[in-house]
Amino acid sequence: MRCNIVALLMIILVSLSYGDQYRDYMNKGQKLYNSEDYQTATEQFRQAEVLKPDDPIASFNLGTALYKSQDYSKAVEKFSQSAATAEKKLKNESYYNLGNSQYRNQEYAGALQSYKNALINDPANFDAKYNFELSKIRLKQQQQQQNQQKQQKEDENKKDQEQQRQQQQKEQEQQQKSQNQQQNQKQEQQKQQPKPKKGEMTEQEAKELLEAFEKDEKQIQKELKKFKIKSGSARDW
Repeated sequence: MRCNIVALLMIILVSLSYGDQYRDYMNKGQKLYNSEDYQTATEQFRQAEVLKPDDPIASFNLGTALYKSQDYSKAVEKFSQSAATAEKKLKNESYYNLGNSQYRNQEYAGALQSYKNALINDPANFDAKYNFELSKIRLKQQQQQQNQQKQQKEDENKKDQEQQRQQQQKEQEQQQKSQNQQQNQKQEQQKQQPKPKKGEMTEQEAKELLEAFEKDEKQIQKELKKFKIKSGSARDW
């Protein structure tokens, strides 16, 4: 990638009609930028932008400092602002820097469009042509990688589902086996219980018969009491 972004060329175009405070922030920002103190330069350009939020030059310079600070997402935002409102020369440079920021942020589809816009304004921009072609390659690689990751995730999900199915089947088989063992054990216990011989009563039958005898005996005793002979003296005939 041709990573030489267009630097702070716009500072010399600042008109004297701007306030002293705005010019002071811009000048300090440029000095800090030139000394490679990009973080502090960012703060100066941000203060300048606060004073003139619609000025594409302030947004452009802030974008360059953010880019050098490797804050590519915010650089994309600022270069987009300057590209939307700047005149032709600054618009072209804004699109080019926007493409570089998007490329660094792995936004290859957006970078393609930004380099294309830069070439519309300046067809002779060799760096924009080079980066445009490189972005196409990177975008294709990114899409292939995303497809591979998607396929890998789908394969992993299928594998997990198959493992879950096998585990459930195994648990069901074990449960069925346990139930069968319990049933067989119960049947075996029933087989081992002694069966009454022919002509013999079972324990339950004997119990019922004994209860019947006891009931009949009580009834007989009750009836006998009704006909009990009273005692008296014997008569001689």
